[in-house]
Amino acid sequence: MVRIFKTIIFIFLILIFKGLSSESLIFDLSEREIEISKKNKNPDFTIFGFTNSESSLVLKIKGPSQKVILQKKNKVVGMWSWNKTGEFIYPGLFHYYTNKNDDEIDFEVKKDLFDNVKLIGKDDDNLKKDLIEKKMSLGLFLIKNNSFETINKKIPNFFRIPVFLPKNSPEGEYTVSLSIIDSINNFESKKIKINVLKKGISSFVFNFAHKFSFIYGLFSAIIAIGLGLTAGFIFRRFL
Repeated sequence: MVRIFKTIIFIFLILIFKGLSSESLIFDLSEREIEISKKNKNPDFTIFGFTNSESSLVLKIKGPSQKVILQKKNKVVGMWSWNKTGEFIYPGLFHYYTNKNDDEIDFEVKKDLFDNVKLIGKDDDNLKKDLIEKKMSLGLFLIKNNSFETINKKIPNFFRIPVFLPKNSPEGEYTVSLSIIDSINNFESKKIKINVLKKGISSFVFNFAHKFSFIYGLFSAIIAIGLGLTAGFIFRRFL
């Protein structure tokens, strides 16, 4: 509650000093460090903002970049092998919240999402569409229209957006930005960075794999070899 109160006061002071002569677009977050928990049923954080613009607004939450290698199975000299054909680079999470529900804003949002999925190699729109649909089914990509909530009916220019992050959200640094989209302007506010953390053994493994990738890879190889030798011994001994 203290953080929320400070956020509202911060926005109010900016409005006083800046004035309302032109379109204003101001927002802040209730939290800058979010810890995802499976037991949490409340919003992970809330976005508070102000605007006197009548245009379409889009708030974007963008997660850390991820990479997927595309491979094709080929038979060479009687043996099967995998050859790299390309790779996807895309945000680990990409959520859009809009203040309206119309065709124009929907088109702009979907175009931006599509453009942020990079395919290095042979470009294939169908592969991009398949990836986007898969991520949407997991909740990692999201488009939520008409999601700006009025804090008080007497001051409708102030809004809030409660944000629920999926439990499978990747850890790392996220960016939050707010944009005005119309036929004349396409303005994006400053980006606010937040850190998303997780609890438990999965978080430890994730951090260890990224900070000590060589040791993690070596350890994984040793485990794989050990399991293979153990399985071979059991097969020869008992079967």
